[in-house]
Amino acid sequence: MAILAFIDGLLFGLAVKKGIVSFVLLIVAILLGTYIGISLPGISARALMSRAASLVVQWISSAPAIFSGVSILFIIGIAIGIWKG
Repeated sequence: MAILAFIDGLLFGLAVKKGIVSFVLLIVAILLGTYIGISLPGISARALMSRAASLVVQWISSAPAIFSGVSILFIIGIAIGIWKG
């Protein structure tokens, strides 16, 4: 069970890193599009950053405060997945 949680954390960390890179590239594309004069209605870099910040705050506030050995291994797996991914 512990090894499975660690491997799952590694894979989840890799996915999180790819998602972060994708989000940063999306922000860069929107900023470049705005600079050039091409923009999508209702989508701006400020709106995306605001929404992302509110989602992160909501996720952190709803995270459980109880950590077991399995969840610690999962968190270590996520950290290694993000770092090495």
